Amino acid sequence: MKPWMLRMTVGAAFAVPVMLLTAAAATAQASGTPPPSGELTCRACHQDTHDAWAEGSHGKASESETFLADWDSRGKPRECLTCHTTGYDPDSDTYLAEGVTCEACHSPVPADHPTEPMPSDRSGKLCGTCHTETLFEWQVSKHREVNLACVACHDPHATDLKGTAEAGDDSTLCASCHRERASNFAHSAHSQVGLGCADCHLGPTDSQTGEGHATRDHSFSVRLTTCNACHAYQMHDPSEVHPDRATPTPAAAAASSPSGTDGLLISASPSPVSPVGFAALSGLVGMATGMILAPWLERFYNRIRRDDGRGE
Repeated sequence: MKPWMLRMTVGAAFAVPVMLLTAAAATAQASGTPPPSGELTCRACHQDTHDAWAEGSHGKASESETFLADWDSRGKPRECLTCHTTGYDPDSDTYLAEGVTCEACHSPVPADHPTEPMPSDRSGKLCGTCHTETLFEWQVSKHREVNLACVACHDPHATDLKGTAEAGDDSTLCASCHRERASNFAHSAHSQVGLGCADCHLGPTDSQTGEGHATRDHSFSVRLTTCNACHAYQMHDPSEVHPDRATPTPAAAAASSPSGTDGLLISASPSPVSPVGFAALSGLVGMATGMILAPWLERFYNRIRRDDGRGE
């Protein structure tokens, strides 16, 4: 047998068993029976997420001092519990748990979880079941046109803006998509006096707080009342605000205006890894090991044959 054929044969002899063992182990692990749901809580696997949730508005939805004081002042209407508890049943006036728990957004729970992942609705419609006013405002925004829903900016567990704790500035989150506008804004007079994106584009709502308790306008449009809060004295000022700049025409302004989705970051959800990949990788390792050991195995085999010939 030629040397290269011997190496391939020995390599295959190593690769096939290793592939079969790896595939069997991966399949057995994937089909393992998880413990009953009563013996496994979300916190057991998602400790960091649970801790963030417990300190956020969702975790404290039924026990925060602000809610309890407002609820008491309204005469403790039971309909408030629809959003401030999980699984509230108005007929029996009972609920499954206090606060907005995991099952409020991740349901129905699969029977074989954690083997099968929990459902996760990332649309604005789910948030809008409680945050009604905010949903209506968002529906007329540019964010909605590009399907940039609530969870793109808000952490649904900690209920704060993503990335702002480390950066210390809400505008950093806006700059992750609106890079060109953020760069220009950094040199503006508004930026120099400490204003950020949210000061104008998320101004306070004009109407009285409704069922969703919205306090910020999520249409992201800058209203005249927002400008007047600082520039009221300039409303009838006859002097030009920017005498050194030519007044742009509507066509030129539209052409020079950057898109609201410049640099939009989209993160794809990871797909599950197939056992076939592990088996193929282990097969390659087995093949390489066999081909490396083939010359030594051949020498050992020839030595045994010579010793047997001498014994005869």
